[in-house]
Amino acid sequence: MKTYVDRAKHPGFKFSGALDVTEFNRNTNGVRDTVTAHFDEIVAGNAMKYGSVVNGSGKMDFGRVKTFVNDAKKAGLTIYGHTLAWHSQQQPSYLLGLMVKTEYEKIDSVNNYLEYKIGAAGENSWDHQARYNLTTTMTKGKNYTVKVRVRATEEGECSLWPVDTKSNNKNQWGDSDDVQYLNAVGVSTDWKEVSWVFSANFPIDRLQFVFGKMGGRIDFDDLTVTESGSTKTFNNNGNFITTNIDGWTHTGCSSFGIITDNQITIAKQTPLTAEQKRDTLAWAMDQWIAGMMEATNGYVTAWDVVNEALFGDDKDKDGLYDLQNYENNNISDPSNVSSGTFYWQAFMGDLEYVRTAVASARKHFKGNPEELKLFVNDYNLESDWDDNKKVKSLVGWINKWEADGVTKIDGIGTQMHISCFENASIQKNIENHIVKMFEVMAASGKLCRISELDMGYVRGSNRWGGSVKTSQLTEAEHKKMADFYEFIVKKYFEIIPVEQQYGICQWCLTDAPSNSGWRGGEPVGIWTEKFKARKAAYIGFANGLSN
Repeated sequence: MKTYVDRAKHPGFKFSGALDVTEFNRNTNGVRDTVTAHFDEIVAGNAMKYGSVVNGSGKMDFGRVKTFVNDAKKAGLTIYGHTLAWHSQQQPSYLLGLMVKTEYEKIDSVNNYLEYKIGAAGENSWDHQARYNLTTTMTKGKNYTVKVRVRATEEGECSLWPVDTKSNNKNQWGDSDDVQYLNAVGVSTDWKEVSWVFSANFPIDRLQFVFGKMGGRIDFDDLTVTESGSTKTFNNNGNFITTNIDGWTHTGCSSFGIITDNQITIAKQTPLTAEQKRDTLAWAMDQWIAGMMEATNGYVTAWDVVNEALFGDDKDKDGLYDLQNYENNNISDPSNVSSGTFYWQAFMGDLEYVRTAVASARKHFKGNPEELKLFVNDYNLESDWDDNKKVKSLVGWINKWEADGVTKIDGIGTQMHISCFENASIQKNIENHIVKMFEVMAASGKLCRISELDMGYVRGSNRWGGSVKTSQLTEAEHKKMADFYEFIVKKYFEIIPVEQQYGICQWCLTDAPSNSGWRGGEPVGIWTEKFKARKAAYIGFANGLSN
């Protein structure tokens, strides 16, 4: 594919593909061979994001990232870094915990808690589990909050995996495959309340607290399970005042039972001041970015320094879309959000959030400073329903961020998770606004990159109708999608000046399996599943790249 690009006319252009790092490292289904043949550059789908590297205790593990960099280097592929600052796939419990001063006090009082004796630490996260069978089954689609106090003999992390045990989908060990894998939270030697907020994917009847890589002992107390807007009861005796532990079991632990303590440890937490919170998060962000720059060792020279910063509304009426925030998303309590969500900008400020990320990236980069290119990346920049206000707002925010005379943002990334429409009027309007988006990006003077391009197909006159599944798509519809790919790539080359052309990234190399968490079962790839065959989309891309 990359050989279709005229390098004399487009000398700086990079054609890239996003992929699963583990599949690349293992060459699953020949993915490494395929991307080496067809692409200049590769992008990690998730492995270089905060939540994939930083655990619930704040500890960072860059082992998989380093392997990825070494394998890419051997294959002669560059890597585009995705992403340094974002509000999703974070570690909110850890980050919120940094912003309070905690002091522990022991008072004389009788307290019961549930003790699990673990023994030696396991190799896998699932090796040790405390399981609790709910008294009332959770309803699929409803929102739930699970809170519990936890203490252990050593620092580590504990995850929550809610399960539908009555499902007919069984794994090789006979347990249910219908499991939600919620995030890990940090556990210390002092009592600490931890929580998970989630929407039930199944009729959940069991909670599994998973701590397989810890050893010694772990204690639980004051379990509460609540449904949003409901007074239903889901658990009994959460504070273990009685010695009844019906519903509790374990796997991989040597024993468990009620312990009576004559003292209760109470955690007194004092919030930091607004200035202290900002400084603390600036430190945490700097530590994270420094670690990533150390792990990539100057080989990754282009980055999404900030991802999806903009909110799709202008509530303060200043002419620009506001930044993402708790308030804009109607979240009153930062600790009561969906797993992995943390808005750094709510505590650091709209300007300093981005300026801090840019400054940290430039300070810790290990290569030639002149080669480092930092992009802001966002979605819906091509939107026709608001006449491209989001891309115009993004350019306005870049001007604000750079107004200090120090901050420098090199490029704009437009994600373009789009659809091709059967309705000619809708399709034409979308194409017109893709052109307008490229014109706004070009006028900014910044490097321009299509960062996450993939495409579905929608039939009928309802633009918000469901996308057609791959198995239902006709050959004519495949061809129409190919023509749309060709249109996008050609317009990029036509409108974006050569000196601003960074490149184009295809986000989904193959069609999505039906069980995929991203556009499941849709014809989003330029190959069929497992790279079995090239699609019409491949031809459209090739025609566009050859320009």
